[in-house]
Amino acid sequence: MLRVFTYAAVVSIPLLIECPVLAFAQEPSAIKTIEPGLKTCEYSSTLMQKGPDAMLARGFNLPNWDPDYKGFKPDDGLLKVLRQLGFTHIRLPVRAEHFMARFSSSQQISSYLEALGKTVHRLEGLGYVISIDMHPSRPFQSLHKDIPDEGYNSLEEAWDRIAQKAKGWSRKSVYFELLNEPVPPQSVWWAQAQKLATHLNKTDPGRRLIVGPAVFQRVEALANAEPLKGEGLVYAIHYYDPMAFTHQGMSWMPGSSLAIIGHMPFPGDATSEALLKQVAKLKSLGKDEAAKGILESYRQGWNAERIATALGAVGAWSQRNKAPVIVNEFGALTFDVDPHDRVNWLRAVRQGAESNCLGWTHWDFSDGFKMVDPRTTLPDPLVLDALLPEQ
Repeated sequence: MLRVFTYAAVVSIPLLIECPVLAFAQEPSAIKTIEPGLKTCEYSSTLMQKGPDAMLARGFNLPNWDPDYKGFKPDDGLLKVLRQLGFTHIRLPVRAEHFMARFSSSQQISSYLEALGKTVHRLEGLGYVISIDMHPSRPFQSLHKDIPDEGYNSLEEAWDRIAQKAKGWSRKSVYFELLNEPVPPQSVWWAQAQKLATHLNKTDPGRRLIVGPAVFQRVEALANAEPLKGEGLVYAIHYYDPMAFTHQGMSWMPGSSLAIIGHMPFPGDATSEALLKQVAKLKSLGKDEAAKGILESYRQGWNAERIATALGAVGAWSQRNKAPVIVNEFGALTFDVDPHDRVNWLRAVRQGAESNCLGWTHWDFSDGFKMVDPRTTLPDPLVLDALLPEQ
């Protein structure tokens, strides 16, 4: 049975008629608050209930906070309800270039830092822990890939500015995530990550740090990495497999096979009717290689067990190294997907993470991978059921 609710926000009557199950519901005050942290693990973890990182266990990304973001910005009422439902962590992607003199003026840097500070205090006041995610775009990524040393210098410069601003921020509530999806080779980035972690341990002692591997922060990259040396380290991976499912209908690369396909199945395998329809569609457009690739990607089948097994490699790494790990990006596009297949996938990743003692943070908030409808300003009840089942 889906939990439903309303909150003090402006929602038009026509939209309420479209979503009656959401409109007539219990007040937020009647919602039972879920205790932060993971319930059980086979080993001791800082992500467990009462652990120092317990609040990282369940979260969502909020790119909407950015001053330059033109879309829906949630009010305190919605964020309070999401906190009561059980979300405890908000990952704040910040534009790396906005902290770097190479890419921004001193006035731009100061203005962005001020906006970030206000947002951190707002979210902390609502009861969340916040991770500041250094999330660069092409200018920094190109520099970091082509001239890694210069990229590192700019990255350290950016963190020094944030650390100076953060002197009054709680070290229990605000985490620093060193860099989102680093683009240099893992060998180069991991040495830089060690250098940066050591630097921040000295300049902002007591601040907990989140670090992920290069190669899109994939499971395999972390499972094959040596843990870094330092204090207060939490590791992060991203999970979007299979891409043919999570990125179907992808609009930002017109003409790609992922932009063409839709209604891919989950669970499913190479014999699934829905999959074979998309294979036939690609072939009809002369994209035989893409059709072959998608068919091959489903050859072993995709289901909850396979996802749990994949995440198990990181769970084993976490246990072996006594190092907490979170899946701080996972999601599936809403553009051309069966909504029930989508929530089946979300539930599978959430369950696979928790069963392997990993925390999780859904990507994103109200854009293509949304968990909140920006028209109604209400969360998707199917997504909530997948991520936060009643306990």
